[in-house]
Amino acid sequence: MNHPPGEEIQHAWIAFVTNHVLLPQVRPVIAASWERCWARVDPYSPHRPPHLSAEHLLSIQVNHFDLMAIARPVMEDVYQYIENSNSAVLFANNVGYLLDAVGDANIMVSLERMGITPGTLLAEGEIGTNGIGLSLLERMPQVVQGFEHFRQPFHPYDCAAAPVFDTSGKLIGALGIITPRDHLHPHSLGMVTAAARAIEAQRQADQLLEEQNNQLTGLNAILSSIQEGILVWNAEGTILHANPTAANILRVKPDNLLGSKLEAFIRFPRVVQDALQKLIPINDLEVQLTAAGEPINCLLSLQYIHGRHGLRSAIAVLRPVKTLREYVQRQVSSPTFDLQNLIGESPAIRRVRRMARSAAAARGCVLIRGEPGTGKNLLARAIHYHSQRSQAPFVVFACTAVPSELALTELIGSEKGRPDSAPITSKFELAAGGTLFLQDVDQLPLEAQSVLLNFLELGIIQKIGSRKPIEVDVRIIASSSAPLEHLVREGNFRADLLYRLSSFEIVLPPLRERKQDLDLLIEQILQRLSKQVGHPLTLSRETLSLLKAYHWPGNVRELESVLTRSAVQASPGRLITPAHLPQLQPMTETDISIGSEDGKILPLEELERRAILQAAQYCQGNITRMSEMLGVGRTTIWRYFKQMNLSPEEFRIRNSKSLNVSN
Repeated sequence: MNHPPGEEIQHAWIAFVTNHVLLPQVRPVIAASWERCWARVDPYSPHRPPHLSAEHLLSIQVNHFDLMAIARPVMEDVYQYIENSNSAVLFANNVGYLLDAVGDANIMVSLERMGITPGTLLAEGEIGTNGIGLSLLERMPQVVQGFEHFRQPFHPYDCAAAPVFDTSGKLIGALGIITPRDHLHPHSLGMVTAAARAIEAQRQADQLLEEQNNQLTGLNAILSSIQEGILVWNAEGTILHANPTAANILRVKPDNLLGSKLEAFIRFPRVVQDALQKLIPINDLEVQLTAAGEPINCLLSLQYIHGRHGLRSAIAVLRPVKTLREYVQRQVSSPTFDLQNLIGESPAIRRVRRMARSAAAARGCVLIRGEPGTGKNLLARAIHYHSQRSQAPFVVFACTAVPSELALTELIGSEKGRPDSAPITSKFELAAGGTLFLQDVDQLPLEAQSVLLNFLELGIIQKIGSRKPIEVDVRIIASSSAPLEHLVREGNFRADLLYRLSSFEIVLPPLRERKQDLDLLIEQILQRLSKQVGHPLTLSRETLSLLKAYHWPGNVRELESVLTRSAVQASPGRLITPAHLPQLQPMTETDISIGSEDGKILPLEELERRAILQAAQYCQGNITRMSEMLGVGRTTIWRYFKQMNLSPEEFRIRNSKSLNVSN
């Protein structure tokens, strides 16, 4: 930056302070500063600039302690380059108060005589044009030399200064170098600017380090408070972190773990060692560790953190098996399963409630039978939560939801697991101390039936791939919508297993056999739906008559579905009318008869055929809905259609024709 010679700028200064005339040799930034000072600052005033009291200065220095702690070493580094040049390094805050200064003795004495010491206000509005005040105003590095100062007492000095910002761009101070006039080095501005950037960088680094320390402290607090044990070690096997839970599980003091070799405290089973060697993640694998010479059963999860050159660290999450049981219980349990949820006052439903209470007090197996949609799942849960096992897990194994080739593995677990997965915990172990509910037990493959029978007789299971039998205390509740005796005759269900399961048998009646409960069921369902839609729901008399005349092949589940669809279609404040109902056909004697015209009992095949036709007509040929209603697989439905030379499309056509006629 070129500056005019001293005589020229002196002449310009005299012209301005005398006649308020700006000559062209005055730099624009200096000219603008002189204009601001013209009406506020006396250029010849001998008065000292404003100064803070000792107490106020100390308060500001304390508030800026972190900033000053960073700035002071940088100031001393700069001073090393200008030492013995009768120069000084100054640092002021964002207002302009001088906070710190370091320099040669002569210039420090001269500055003190002018009243410039820590606590002095160097703002332009107080002492006129100066390097530090101008850099704070312009927010850019500035040089003010000799006669460019507005006040005459500062003419013997040159100053180069640069502002200092925080990471958000907020002005926090200014750093400057002051020297005798004409002694300012050409690179002084670059040096002071670089020093200001060094202060900014160091402050940012300190803030990031403080933030990281705060995050690390918070993370350690979180890890210390969670119930899972967290263990972290590096690629060399040195333990980097162990929270108190992990130390408690391993029965070791946390301080003894940190910095020690993992192998000195823990010995993993072979499957975990292989996973560690191949860096294979593990999720909730039940293993037996050896720590302090004692076996410890726990659930283990493994994850890895990779760096540029390979593994950086491994993280193990340990959970006691007891904690897993409690977790399963929380996930699958609910306090609302009560026998009173079996709505109805008919003799049939009262008998079911009495038998359920007796079953809850007993210890043997319970077999719940009934058509799809009658509430077998609800009854199973109610029996569990009225039993002495109510605080233990209630685990559901849906036999129809698992492919037959995987049913055995999912039921009893696997020691080695499938090739693409981790070892599998058995459903018996998950339900230990509680109840295992086998939903649709008729769909259980014969091999799994044998395992179940073996458990009922001996109380033990043996995982696939394991030679060690496991003794488990579990109560079995099973449900079925199928004619089990017929399956026994066909060889698809073991007779001895049926005898074992049916030691306590409860049959849920279909809805058509307890029509007197229909009013209570409708009222209860409408109350629940009213809360969901946000307005009251009521039925017209015609609608109620239609519902009572219908035969309900899908039972309570179908009733809930019909009312839900009607509630969505009905407008707020209006009755649910027959127009809101799906197509319902009144029940006839043919619908409920299981005999032929001559009074003889029809064969089972004929009953099945009628059920398929009835479901196809109601569901309008929808295979998925028919499967849910009849409680059989989609493949079974298709097989029946093929045997009867029928197609689902025929029932869709029939229903569309009937709709056209009715309209």
